[in-house]
Amino acid sequence: MITINRELCIGCGLCVNDCFANDIELSDGTARPKGRFCMECGHCLAICPQNAITLEGFPSSDIIDVDDDDRADPDKLLRLMKTRRTVRSFTDEKVSSQDLQKILDMGVYSPKGGNIQNVSYVVIEENLSHVRKLAIESLYRISDLSEEQKKIPNMIRYAEKWKKMYENLNIPGAPDLLFFDAPLVIVVFSPSNINACIAAAHMESMVYALGLGMVYSGFTTRAVNASLALKEFLAVEESAAAQASLIIGHPAVRYQRSVPKKKPKITYR
Repeated sequence: MITINRELCIGCGLCVNDCFANDIELSDGTARPKGRFCMECGHCLAICPQNAITLEGFPSSDIIDVDDDDRADPDKLLRLMKTRRTVRSFTDEKVSSQDLQKILDMGVYSPKGGNIQNVSYVVIEENLSHVRKLAIESLYRISDLSEEQKKIPNMIRYAEKWKKMYENLNIPGAPDLLFFDAPLVIVVFSPSNINACIAAAHMESMVYALGLGMVYSGFTTRAVNASLALKEFLAVEESAAAQASLIIGHPAVRYQRSVPKKKPKITYR
């Protein structure tokens, strides 16, 4: 919910016009919240020229003023997207706590449908080897496919890889085909696949802006959702749905150029 300082409010009506929930009205020359359908999106707070609006229950310490220079350079942004590559080879260098916080902040501040802020994150650093073991055991348990599963594209190949991971689990020096020896894994949870994937995509942009690299690990996401033991270790509810897993670190490879993409089907009406 919001509160409006009516001594500061000048009754300009900007918050009324910008409130998608139609939950603010002008009364006696100043704005007043109706208090019925507030989405707590903060649009009214952001647009108020007098800074007269407070969003209750939310920290105000990280609110920043909008600057004309805040907009990203469109050509540089597109170049970043064209030149990013999925990374599966990492150095031993840790991801700094400052960089980790920026990555998480990108998820927190990413848009959510209806402003339902229902995305949570599990950061795995100290217990990577144990989580890796639990995840590979989980994948092994689901590697014997049904006839229907075998019809799903790539599933036979995936199941063979899961079995190979399990065979290599206790072999010293065997390649890590799940986390690729990365120093950081973030699992994104949400009942909303869309909200979680939007958050993960924005986090990815920050990863590459920081000069780091990452790979989306569908195997890890699948393993978490199939393992009660893994969910228990990650301290999430049994019903929690992992939607994305980000394997992050400093790249041990350097790509020299972008790669082409197939032309998409685009329809203009």
